[in-house]
Amino acid sequence: MKIAVLATLKEDAPISPEEPPGRWDDLDDRKTVDAILASLRGFGFETEYFPTGPSLAQNLQEYAPDLCFNTGEGHYGASRESQTPAILDMLRIPYTGAGVLGMSLSHNKHIAKKIFRFSGLPTAGFTVITDPGRINDTDLRYPLFVKPAHEGSSIGINDHALVHTRSELERQVEWVWNTVHSPVLVEEYIQGREFTIGVIGNDPLPVVEVVSPTGFYSNRLKESENSGVYRLCPAPLPEEKTAELQNLAVRAMRALELFDWCRMDVRMDGNGQPFILEVNPMPLIYPDPEQASFLFAARATGLTYAEMINKIVLSAIYRLGLPIPVPLTALVF
Repeated sequence: MKIAVLATLKEDAPISPEEPPGRWDDLDDRKTVDAILASLRGFGFETEYFPTGPSLAQNLQEYAPDLCFNTGEGHYGASRESQTPAILDMLRIPYTGAGVLGMSLSHNKHIAKKIFRFSGLPTAGFTVITDPGRINDTDLRYPLFVKPAHEGSSIGINDHALVHTRSELERQVEWVWNTVHSPVLVEEYIQGREFTIGVIGNDPLPVVEVVSPTGFYSNRLKESENSGVYRLCPAPLPEEKTAELQNLAVRAMRALELFDWCRMDVRMDGNGQPFILEVNPMPLIYPDPEQASFLFAARATGLTYAEMINKIVLSAIYRLGLPIPVPLTALVF
């Protein structure tokens, strides 16, 4: 089987002085691509890397892969994660992960939260601001949390994202708007513990607890080596609460039309009630478990990096009805 690895690398980002700080933090490092390639080759696949972008369609037509391992984030647009799946659908090339719909729903956090509510899944109260000069009164309860409506990797979340008054809200909304040039999502802040739960195929990974010295995960903390943030896996939770969070992750994945892999972020209040923050359809898989929560959880199950990658591939193969390569039969779910 021939697999094309698709990614949008930091080194190829169209860097501009006008871009906000951390604008390209959600793009992949070359080290991640190399680790994916090595994992696939170790299981006997023929594989090659292709950058996402305008030349992708022609390059893939020439390479003619049987499957694409997609981690392409794209560069511009509120639904930029859906651009690569759209190209692959047009070319009729099968791929891992969510399609156009799932990528669009999950990347636009306010739309995802509407889907959660419609599906009966718990998420905090929220509103979306599209004009910083017109912040209408709401019945949302302070403190509130302010972030871009469609960004990842804590882009547009600084140390002042948690606000306690109307004046703080106005200042932070204006900062996000001027910095990221995006509609602003304002939601009730859930005071409590934060967890993240990965899913491969239909199987949730062990729950990871993320502990931050500020109580939330800003872009500065995410990118700093000395942030004071640390993770616990498996999270110290009662067995029934662990099962509840894992089930919630699978339900959220299905509600957003995501496939093969994802990672749900959730906060739990003092009463033990979980609230979904968001679901990432292509979580970070940088080959260092101390940086990537998804990998951190996979390691806790005993999976190597290569086995994790190839279980994602196997999930897509099952889902798409493709022939199962012999080397992957040992990774049955």
